[in-house]
This record gives sequence, C-alpha cells and structure tokens, in this order.
Amino acid sequence: MTNVIPTQPHPIAPASSHRTRRSRWRTWNLVAVSGLTAHSATLGWLAQEVIYPLYRAVGANEFPAYHQQYNEAIVWPVIVPAFLGFTSAAAFYWTRPADVPRWAGAVVSLSGVTCVLSTVLWAIPMHDRLDQIGQSAATIDSLLAANLVRTVALTVSLAVL
Repeated sequence: MTNVIPTQPHPIAPASSHRTRRSRWRTWNLVAVSGLTAHSATLGWLAQEVIYPLYRAVGANEFPAYHQQYNEAIVWPVIVPAFLGFTSAAAFYWTRPADVPRWAGAVVSLSGVTCVLSTVLWAIPMHDRLDQIGQSAATIDSLLAANLVRTVALTVSLAVL
C-alpha cells in the first residue's frame, strides 16, 4: 500500500486563475474586433469598387426606390456589425490584451473613431441627401470619398490587428 498525500492547491492559484479569466475575455475581444473589422473592411471595399459606383447605373426615376430598398436591406448585414466593430475598435486601446503593444491599440482605436466620425458626420448625411434629392453625381462622389476614408482606416486597423 502506498501512502497518498493529499496535495494542497498552490496559494497563488486563485489569483492566477482570476488573471487567466480576466485576460481570456481580452483575447476574445481581440478576436471579435478583428472579425468585425475584417467584415467591415471587406464590405467597405465592395461598396467602394462596386456598390456605390453602380448607383450611377440606376435610372434617375428608379433611384429613389432602389436606394430605399438598399437602406432597408443593409441594417443587419452592414450597419449593426459596422457600429459594433467601430465602437469596439474605438475602445480597443483600453480593452486590448496585455501583449498587444500600446501603439497597436492606439492605431486600432483611432481607426474606430475615424470610422464613427466619417460615417456619422459624412456618409450618413450623403445617404440622407440621396434620399431627399435623388440620384446626384456630386453626392455619390462625396459618398465615395467618405467611404474611402472609412475603408482605408478599416484596412489599416485590420493590418495592425
């Protein structure tokens, strides 16, 4: 018969376990921010190269109905993930895992702020203008410029992530 000596947990184990759980959510946050940023960057380039330029191919009389359908269709696949991604990216400097350098967190956060501002202050007003006046080359050009700012910021952020 062998003597079995019960082992006691290491006195630091609970703190270490707490630290692991605390850092684990930051790792999942990194994964989520990366996924949302990749999703939005991909859609941003699609909008830049295909969707917004094709606004010009829609007839002027059909454009208001087309744009209304577009606005209604993008809520869940585009708007919701984008704003979740933009806001979580804006907070990333403070929520990043410990091994992510501060400079990287700052770039991602600045990208998130850039995306929120360019969307709220520029892109949304251009979409509203298209709803009000109909198809307009100048407004489409401005929308493309706003989208390019946002998409470049997302692409830089994705590269850093």
